[in-house]
Amino acid sequence: MHELGIANSILEAVEAEMRPHPGARALRIAVTVGALSGVDRDSLEFCFGALTKGTPFETLALDLKEAAADELQLTCLELEEPTP
Repeated sequence: MHELGIANSILEAVEAEMRPHPGARALRIAVTVGALSGVDRDSLEFCFGALTKGTPFETLALDLKEAAADELQLTCLELEEPTP
């Protein structure tokens, strides 16, 4: 099930992108998944939910966008900056 590895890589990318924004909260991550990428969208959503359950990322929304070909790309990370 390579979707578990993909879900883990998505979370690692979120963590890396958040490092310059201490105190921020990740709200939404958009991922483009191509029809020929070999990724099962339902399985990816399940794995992502399993990995985030009980963590600070439990409320992080995974927004999967459809694309042509074999594309698999993180396209957007929406953060909420802490209020001063």
